[in-house]
Amino acid sequence: MIKKFIVVIISVMLLNCTNASACTMTCDFSEYTEINAALRSAVMPGWGQGWNNQKLKGWIVFGVFAVSVFGTFYYLNKSEGDYVTYQRLGSRDSSYYDDYEKDLNTSRIFGCVVVATWIFAVVDAYFVAKKESKKYAFEKFNIDTYGKDGVMLRYKTRFSI
Repeated sequence: MIKKFIVVIISVMLLNCTNASACTMTCDFSEYTEINAALRSAVMPGWGQGWNNQKLKGWIVFGVFAVSVFGTFYYLNKSEGDYVTYQRLGSRDSSYYDDYEKDLNTSRIFGCVVVATWIFAVVDAYFVAKKESKKYAFEKFNIDTYGKDGVMLRYKTRFSI
């Protein structure tokens, strides 16, 4: 399902670009808004918390997410190995089926933690940024620099009021 989704997204992007040299895609996450903070956490859980100046919370969220993803795939692969061994032996009283069920359930638990962490990261980043955005004025200071090759470097900063 994920592979189909990625193929559709890439296909739409390629179909929208008629000329390869004129095909550019710009995502501007520099403005301090609740949507940008939530999008950052949707891309990588914990990034939105870091954007909201909650660095420790961001690292904790990212750590829980990363460990949960690792645990999900580790126990899923382990359960598949136990099931293959169980099928190869063909014994109904084998402990490999019990190991398969235990590892599969552990993988499902880790998967639920992944989803819950992701949802928490997005929702938390959104509401914290919504509360904090009232304390900042944006685009008080911009510097745009263009290189000889047409590359633009833009620096924006925010100031507290």
